[in-house]
Amino acid sequence: MNDEKNIAITIGDVGGIGSEIIIKALNSPEISSNLHKFILIGSKDFFYNTANKLGVGLPDNIEIFDIPLEVSKTVIGKPSAESGRHSFLALKQACKLAKKGLISAIVTAPVSKEAVNKAGFFYSGQTEILKEFLKKGKNSLPEMLFVTENLRVMLLTRHLKLDSVSSELSIKGIIRSITTLNNSLINDFKIAKPKIAVCGLNPHAGENGILGHEEDYLIKPAIKSLINKSKINVEGPFPADALWAKTAKIYLSGGVLPYDAYVACYHDQGLIPVKMLAMEKAVNTTINLPIIRTSPSHGTAYDIAGQNKADFQSMIEAIKLADQLV
Repeated sequence: MNDEKNIAITIGDVGGIGSEIIIKALNSPEISSNLHKFILIGSKDFFYNTANKLGVGLPDNIEIFDIPLEVSKTVIGKPSAESGRHSFLALKQACKLAKKGLISAIVTAPVSKEAVNKAGFFYSGQTEILKEFLKKGKNSLPEMLFVTENLRVMLLTRHLKLDSVSSELSIKGIIRSITTLNNSLINDFKIAKPKIAVCGLNPHAGENGILGHEEDYLIKPAIKSLINKSKINVEGPFPADALWAKTAKIYLSGGVLPYDAYVACYHDQGLIPVKMLAMEKAVNTTINLPIIRTSPSHGTAYDIAGQNKADFQSMIEAIKLADQLV
């Protein structure tokens, strides 16, 4: 691995706001003063065309790894097979650079799952692509952790239909995921003795079996094992609505949260509170990869693509967190 911190930034979907927020972030005072080298991965022409439209230049401390793009087959504001192909190849190239030790972190601009699948690459998200090309071992799985200041939220399941969540949960899987989270809090975030809270799956955390049995059959046994066998400081399962209400009140007041991380059972259970509290600042972090990966917490924002309206604060935060963790 090079001593220099080379941070790769993938372009995301060219029909969305990826190139806009990358260029705006790199030109912001918070990032432009960064002495590290940035490697942009995507169409060189598209990056420069976007910069020209925004009326700004590209910083000196960047290199562009060009990925060919047939612009005529793309549409600003819409997903296309070509934009999906391009965003997939950019991410795959970042993984290749990571394997060669040429970069220290990957920051990914938003992609469209629809576009990637249109291109013939059948993944449910960038985390799954990274898992395919950067996995540490067959039993070592990446986890999705959202970070905003002192609030950290991990998802036990990611991009699943809601009626599939219960069958996807298992005692073994919950133990593995929370163990991974605990290790990341210690090793990446330098928290000596992490304290973790776990949401119940059902309303009122199952109400002792009246509203569901997953808490009793899956979550509680997993937590018991984590406490007794692994000595991990984890509590729950808590009714999610009450847990988030208490957490939000403390977070908004600038207080110290009672837990270092929170575990949600499914996508919206964890991401609705995160995005309500800090949509502009939240960062999606993939833990348990051989390299740091961060990303803005929002999507492609097709509705404002090409209009110079995109808020780029989450991209700034993603770059800053990647720099902090490497």
